[in-house]
Amino acid sequence: MSKPDLRYLQALQEQRFRITRRSLLQTLGLVGVAPALTHCGSSDGGPNNGDGGIPPTDVVVSFQHGVASGDPHDDSVVLWTRVTPETEGPVAVSWRIARDEAMTDLVSADTFLTNADRDYTVKVEAGGLEPFTQYWYQFQVGDVVSPVGRTKTAPAGDASLDQVRFAFTSCALYAMGYFNAYRGLANRDDIDVVFALGDYIYEYGGSDPLAIPFALGRAMLPDHEIVTLEDYRTRHAQYKTDPDLQAAHAAHPWICTWDDHETTNNSHTTGADNHTEGEEGTWTQRKHDAIQAYFEWLPVREAVNPNRHPDQHLYRNIRYGDLVEFFVLDTRLEGRDPQPADAEEAADPARHMISPTQEAWLLDGLRTTPAKWKILAQQTMISQLNIAPGSPFSLDPWDGYVAQRNRLFDAFASDDIDNVIVITGDIHTAFCTELTKDPDDRDAYTPGERGSVGVEFVCPSITTQGFPPAVINLLQPFNRHIRYAEGALDTGHGYVVVTATPQTCDAAWMYALSVLTPLQAERPGPVWGVDDGDPHARLRSLF
Repeated sequence: MSKPDLRYLQALQEQRFRITRRSLLQTLGLVGVAPALTHCGSSDGGPNNGDGGIPPTDVVVSFQHGVASGDPHDDSVVLWTRVTPETEGPVAVSWRIARDEAMTDLVSADTFLTNADRDYTVKVEAGGLEPFTQYWYQFQVGDVVSPVGRTKTAPAGDASLDQVRFAFTSCALYAMGYFNAYRGLANRDDIDVVFALGDYIYEYGGSDPLAIPFALGRAMLPDHEIVTLEDYRTRHAQYKTDPDLQAAHAAHPWICTWDDHETTNNSHTTGADNHTEGEEGTWTQRKHDAIQAYFEWLPVREAVNPNRHPDQHLYRNIRYGDLVEFFVLDTRLEGRDPQPADAEEAADPARHMISPTQEAWLLDGLRTTPAKWKILAQQTMISQLNIAPGSPFSLDPWDGYVAQRNRLFDAFASDDIDNVIVITGDIHTAFCTELTKDPDDRDAYTPGERGSVGVEFVCPSITTQGFPPAVINLLQPFNRHIRYAEGALDTGHGYVVVTATPQTCDAAWMYALSVLTPLQAERPGPVWGVDDGDPHARLRSLF
C-alpha cells in the first residue's frame, strides 16, 4: 500500500473510529469486489500503448475514492479516479466511456499508467465525443472495476440552445457536518454541470476549534494542519471517501477552481495569514505542494496548468453554445496582492485581486463573446458587504481591492458588455445582490430599478458555519444592494441551481435540512432571476 494510504489507515486507528474492515468497505462500496492482479508495461504515469517499458509488476488494488469527471468541452471530458495498491509499483488502469449506463455501447477505451509519483491518481482526457451528450464511464484493473460515473459534454460553441442548467457549491469543512448537500446534487438528473468555487478541502487540523464544533466523529486527517505534499494528499483522500461527495462527482461533470483553504487561510500570491514562514516551511514550497495535490485529486484539465506549477494560472473560459459563456476566475493565487490593512489601502488603484493579464483576458472575453449570458465563476464576494456605514465586514473579498472592482463595474456598464452574472462562494451564506459601485449613492442607484450593472448569486456552504439569522438582520440596513440573504446555524447549508434561457437567468437556492445527521432531504429556497437586458434582480418565487 502506498504511504498516504498507510497514514490514512493508521490515522483512522489512532482516532479510534469504531470501524471494522467490512463496515469500511461497505461505506466505500467495495464489498463484493475482490482484489485483482494487473501487469504494467511502463512507469511514466501516462497512457500506455503496450510498447514496453519496465518488467510487468503484479499489484493488488482496490478503488476507494470514487470516480469523477470535469472540464467538459464539446468533444471531450476529463475522467478521474484513484487506485489503492497494496504494494508500491506502477499500475495500469484501463478506462472506457460509453453511450449507455450498462457500458455496452462503447465510444472509447484505453489504458493509463499511474504510480506513486502522482499518488496513484488517474486522469485522462476522453475525446471523440458528441456535443452536449450524456455518457457513462468506468475504470478497471484486472477483475476489479470502479463505480460507473455519468458525465456530459458541453455544447458546440455555435449551438443555438433553449436552456443551460448548472449548479454551484463552495466551502465543505469535513469536520463541521455531513455532506448532505452533495447528496442532493447527486440525486438530480437535470443538471448539465456543477461548479466548485473553492474551499473544496480545508487545511485545519483536528485540534482547531473551527474544525471540531460538533461531536460528529468526522475528525480531520491528518489531525494536524496540513503543510506538506503528503499532508495535502491525505486530506484529499479523506474527502474522497465521503459517500455523498463520491455520489455527486459520479453524477455530474464538475468545473473546479480553488479558493484559499486548498492552500491555507487568506492566501495570496506571495503568502497567507495562516502560514508561518520557516516554521511551516517556505510559502513557495507549501503552495507548490498544495497545487500538485489539487491537480492530482481533482478532474481539472492538465492543459490548464500542465506542470502544476504555482506561477501558472487556473483561470479559463468554457462556452455553452450561444447561451452562456463561463469565465472561471482565479482570484486567489494568480495575481492577488496581500490583503490590505485598512480601507484606505484597499482603495489603492495599484492593488490587484487578479493580475492585469487576467483582467485583460476577462474584459476582452466579455466584449467579444457571442453568448447571451456572461457568467463569472469566482471565489469571494464581489459585492460590498458592510457591517456599518463604510465599514467592510472583511478586506479579503473584493472590498479589499476596490479600484480593480470599480474598473470591472465600469466595464459591465459599458455598451459592449451586457447580461453579466457573477456566481460566488466563500462566505458560507446565501446572498443575491445587485452590482453597483456605491450602494449608498441614492442619486445613482435604486434597488431593483436603476444603477445596477449586473447581479451576483452567492451560494451557502456545504457545511461551514455561516452568518446566523440575527447577524443577517443587522447587516441589511447597511447594504441596500442586497436583495436576498439567508443565514442559519444547522439548516442554512446547500447549493444553488441556475437555469439560463434566452429570456432569463434564474437562481434557485436549495438547502439541506441538516448537516448534523445524515439526511437525504432538502428544502427549496427562493428563486431570484435576471431578465435579458435588465441588470437587476427579480424575485420569481419565495419557494
